[in-house]
Amino acid sequence: MKKSLLALLLVAALVLPVVPAFAAEEGQMDLDIKAGLTLMPKIAGDEDTDDVESAFLAEVDFFYYVMPELAIGAGINNIFNAKVKGDNAGGTKVGFTNIYAQAKYVFETGNDIFNNVYPLVQIGYGIGSVDSDWVEVDSNGICWGIGVGTTIKENFMFELVYFQDKGKQKFKGFGEELAGDITYSALAVKVGYKFNF
Repeated sequence: MKKSLLALLLVAALVLPVVPAFAAEEGQMDLDIKAGLTLMPKIAGDEDTDDVESAFLAEVDFFYYVMPELAIGAGINNIFNAKVKGDNAGGTKVGFTNIYAQAKYVFETGNDIFNNVYPLVQIGYGIGSVDSDWVEVDSNGICWGIGVGTTIKENFMFELVYFQDKGKQKFKGFGEELAGDITYSALAVKVGYKFNF
């Protein structure tokens, strides 16, 4: 479902009419401040997958336009702790702080409201946060995301990004420490404001 929705959005972004002139200039820099919500988050271990409650996120992104249509940059976001819904979760809450590199390719639409659309990719390092009496973070790991966004009225932004965070968890209180891989995944809906420099 998530992958189908993302594929549909990317196709829509690519088939919208474009104009040859681009709004951004080579060398332009953007600072984006965003807030959002995770949809359909899940956490998968070695043997099971549990749903997680939706979580708020806060994000700051920086982009530099190496070409009028191509921007590269870096960003950081925080996915606030949310409760794992599984029967054996015992009130465990998980969240992540992600630091990543990213790139987006901007297609101008020529529309005064929806100025452009852009596919984007992100890859970086995710730092897990666990609030639990019996689980702790053993090691952090790679994070990545792929999505699509649009700029509205020159400065407002809307994005849909599917992302994953990987890491290891350690189980406490079993006489010996047991560890296992985990993968947190969700579709993030974000809104924000863009500052141009």
